[in-house]
Amino acid sequence: MEANDSARLFNGCINIPLGLTAIIGNALVLGAIWKTPSLHCATNVLIFSLALSDLGVGLICQPSLIFRELSLATIGENTVSEKILHICSASLCGVSLLTVTLIGVDRYLAVNLHLRYKAFITPKKTTGICVSIWVASLCTMTICFQALRQPFPTFQILASPIMISCLFTNIYVYQKLYRVCRFHHAKIQDQTAFQQDSSLYQRAINEARFRKSVKTMFVIVLTFTLCYFPFICLNVICQTISAGYFFTITFVYLNSSVNPALLCFQLTEYRLAVKRILKQAFGRRQIFLFIKSAQMTEDKHPHHIEEYSLFIVALF
Repeated sequence: MEANDSARLFNGCINIPLGLTAIIGNALVLGAIWKTPSLHCATNVLIFSLALSDLGVGLICQPSLIFRELSLATIGENTVSEKILHICSASLCGVSLLTVTLIGVDRYLAVNLHLRYKAFITPKKTTGICVSIWVASLCTMTICFQALRQPFPTFQILASPIMISCLFTNIYVYQKLYRVCRFHHAKIQDQTAFQQDSSLYQRAINEARFRKSVKTMFVIVLTFTLCYFPFICLNVICQTISAGYFFTITFVYLNSSVNPALLCFQLTEYRLAVKRILKQAFGRRQIFLFIKSAQMTEDKHPHHIEEYSLFIVALF
């Protein structure tokens, strides 16, 4: 019993830093997309939805898991926190799974539709799909864990085919994308050897940018699969909630902390947008502190206020 309590305490404590990084990282990604007009496209609507579900994991699921693990290790079981944990985890992780799959499908359609892509896949349509996924996931999981007498077996019946379908869809999409990227790269290399012009140079830049975005999305899918793999295996093997179940959930939550880091490290436009937000946030804080100190100094040295005013004007 003491060993189980120690394991629960460890699992609860490790979710504290993971939850904080998930909240901060995904809040920055959401702010970057929201405040940067150049990022307002269909693909980034999906990334916005993914970051929003990851933020929900950090704000709701991880605090619920921390409370559950620490309370079980000290005061005993709490059925309310258990229900909140299961409903929110299943809903948000379901949204993440479907969104990650849609990101791969979106990149595949971008290759196959060519010039028709922007006309066919619009931010408005993508937003509608994302809202539908959120509503369907929340409603299904609430009914599953709130209304049914045996929610866990029902969850397994619902989740298993969806997980397997998404896994095979991602495998198919990314192997197709890999082949297309290789073909276009070889074609541009051959053309570059014979001719040098600005249009070909622009094509090479666009192709390199697309390959980098595909590579980033593939890394996100791979990380997603690795984080979810222990949870999927345990669900297949065990028909009930076992002792290791909540440790596999911690691995699932780890994905919410990793995703924003991958986006910022891999994609330059996200990195620059996040840097801009951080500069604005810290810049405003410094100006606020500066004005506060200026107001305090005004009482003691009124003639110094002109110097402070000129300095603030110079900052802008």
